[in-house]
Amino acid sequence: NGNPTISTEVQFSLDSGFYSGFWLENCCSENISYPNREVGIFTGFSKQLNDSLEISLAYLGTNYPNSKKDNFDELSIEFGFYNFLISYFIGLDDFPDYYELSYSLPFDDNYFYLSYGEFDSFKNNITSNGSNFSIGIESDFNDFDLDFSYFNFNSNGSKELDDDGLIISLSKKLVF
Repeated sequence: NGNPTISTEVQFSLDSGFYSGFWLENCCSENISYPNREVGIFTGFSKQLNDSLEISLAYLGTNYPNSKKDNFDELSIEFGFYNFLISYFIGLDDFPDYYELSYSLPFDDNYFYLSYGEFDSFKNNITSNGSNFSIGIESDFNDFDLDFSYFNFNSNGSKELDDDGLIISLSKKLVF
């Protein structure tokens, strides 16, 4: 909707590859009948198999406190090899599956990245499926990450759901 979003994420990671965490953000609201806060939890396992191959399995639960009908859970499996990432998100309780292929190219303290993904239909409603594309650059500046990106979502069934925009993100990682 063009308004700024504020979010935070806390993640706990173990050397064995297990991780867990949560996120909070204001988001998503085109008007007062849609969700305006998102709360999520995640837990998973990630393993670097060799210098060029990594696998990750996770559970993600997304909750919208003021709109319970929009809550969803999903499982994910990701394979990273060299600079490519293949992601498959399995929607639970009739939530649609999502597939994505990403590529990132490191240079200096920066990453150029692009991704393409496909959403299955929600509860066999053809207007809810579609594809998305994003392209961007992430830069590391003195413990801060600055991200500039462009995204595009194209609904296969309803032009009202089409969306695109520019995203500027500033984040800081704290390690304890």
